[in-house]
Amino acid sequence: MSDAVDARLFPTFDSIESVLWPGLALAVFVVTAILVDVMIILATRWHILDLPSRRSAHSLPTARAGGVPMVATSVIASAMVCARWPDATVPVLCGLIGPALIVAAVGFVDDIRPLRALLRLFIQIGVAVAVVAVLGPLRSVVFPGIGTLDLGPAAWPLSLVWVVGMINAYNFMDGSDGMAATGAIVITTFLCGLGFLVGSPVLVLVPAFLGAAAAGFLVFNWAPARVFMGDVGSAYLGAALAALALVPDGASRAQVFLPMLMAMWPYIFDPFLTVLRRVAAGQNPLVPHREFLFHRLVRAGWSHPSVALLYAALAVAGGLAGRLLLSDSVTPEVRRWLPFVVPVMAAGLVAYVDDHFRRSPAGALARAAASAPRLAAAPEAAKAE
Repeated sequence: MSDAVDARLFPTFDSIESVLWPGLALAVFVVTAILVDVMIILATRWHILDLPSRRSAHSLPTARAGGVPMVATSVIASAMVCARWPDATVPVLCGLIGPALIVAAVGFVDDIRPLRALLRLFIQIGVAVAVVAVLGPLRSVVFPGIGTLDLGPAAWPLSLVWVVGMINAYNFMDGSDGMAATGAIVITTFLCGLGFLVGSPVLVLVPAFLGAAAAGFLVFNWAPARVFMGDVGSAYLGAALAALALVPDGASRAQVFLPMLMAMWPYIFDPFLTVLRRVAAGQNPLVPHREFLFHRLVRAGWSHPSVALLYAALAVAGGLAGRLLLSDSVTPEVRRWLPFVVPVMAAGLVAYVDDHFRRSPAGALARAAASAPRLAAAPEAAKAE
């Protein structure tokens, strides 16, 4: 894919709009920050609080549902894209904003009064069906230097898994100060760049507004966090990012999906690995816990900002490697190996976190807690014999 953007793909980006659209993104940032500050007051008054527990990463009652302003401002700004480009109305409103708003509404209810996991899953599947029905499934993925993977009959089910998985993955990752918002800023920045590359105003502007809203929220979510985005915000971000990956049409979608995935990788890999580990250990992955890799880093002594910045740096590294996949200046031989940068980083992350946690006092306590039931069961087993 050529690095140059065909100017004909952006016939409406004249000198006035080149100022107005960035100005709107700046306004989204400022207004979101102001409204989040107001939301902190309202959440405290209405007792919408996240109370600390032994599974929490915070020690003081903290306002939640702070994602409401983030959702509102990004939705309003994104709707203006539809007013400017009427052809984008159906994909943006019906394939992205509408489904993401449904997930956000369910998340808001869950923030106030917890819903059953099975009910949330059914709603998420319905949302995923709507997203894929409007935007279309991911039918193929291009691996530069290697070839194209045709998903065939698996396109629809894998696309549904993608949307549902992203909703839950991003919800899981909202467990450390600044983590989800910082990730959203990094990911949407790369999506904007890919949008310019494929000539999609929607893929440029909608991520820009989403990232600006996340940045406004981050003002009050950076450690020590005064507010959490709650399920209303994290589920919305997951749904929106999943849908944005399906916004490009046809061949463009197949070309940019892998680079998108490489920019998102730490926020997908951590919850995926942790769920697999808990299932393998016979534990319920839906029960709240502190076993994610980022949780282990915090428990082992890392600060919340350090962990958020680490994951952001890993996402940047993956995103840069993904961007090089689409560059004609990189030889096919090099592009063939670029995707393997992500599994190498993933393996390094797991090795470091597991070793660091094992050597920490928190790791020693975790091993003692895990061995306590076995020690208590030993005398009973001896009596039975």
